[in-house]
Amino acid sequence: MVKNEHVELIPIFDDNYVFVLIDNAGKKAVVVDPGDAGPVTEFLRAKKLDLTAILVTHHHSDHIGGVAALKNTFGCPVYAPEKNQKQIPQADHWLKEGDVVKLSPWEFTILELPGHTLGHIAYWDQQHKWLFSGDVIFGLGCGRLFEGSHEQGYASLQRIKKLPPQTLIYCTHEYTERNLDFCRILTNQDNTPITGDSEALELYANELSNRRDLGLPSVPLKLSIEESTNPFLLAQDAEQFRYLRELRNRQ
Repeated sequence: MVKNEHVELIPIFDDNYVFVLIDNAGKKAVVVDPGDAGPVTEFLRAKKLDLTAILVTHHHSDHIGGVAALKNTFGCPVYAPEKNQKQIPQADHWLKEGDVVKLSPWEFTILELPGHTLGHIAYWDQQHKWLFSGDVIFGLGCGRLFEGSHEQGYASLQRIKKLPPQTLIYCTHEYTERNLDFCRILTNQDNTPITGDSEALELYANELSNRRDLGLPSVPLKLSIEESTNPFLLAQDAEQFRYLRELRNRQ
């Protein structure tokens, strides 16, 4: 059954992705974080897919800009963080930690992951081992802390680390190449408290280069690889995380 479902990525803006979960058998789709309605509408119509739901991780405009138009066109329900009711008035269902969203053949458990924003949530599908993480984590990096604290950002990443190692992380920005440059700066600093697996990082870099040369995305991320290479996942405590985040902000 699982093989009958897959995820497609629609690039929008400079480096965003909209995720389309497709049920081939039912010709149904669920869309995650549609910042722009146009490309999503074109994709769904070209594939003759029925949009059954829109999932939103947080309130930033590059994640919700297309919600109203898609809802109006397809008449589907919108799921969004309970803490962002004022910012996402188009939503029909408000979600908090531990809620379960059943959209057969998918079932998502809601994780509250504050830091990037205070109301940020992620959608975890245990059966498929898919995590739709918005802007909490990126390839070799993590999201800026626009609203939350360093302690919250660190704790949110620790929760992701506890997921099964085979988890595929669908993060919403193509930042991996820029974050690789940051990782290499870190490895050349004598005083950095963060040490990762340098061999694993070079293997990551080679695979990333091959994918990007072919015009392929670096997303989804493999949690098993991020755990050994992503400096923000390697931070031992909130202070190390703060050091990294402040250093990355200056790059």
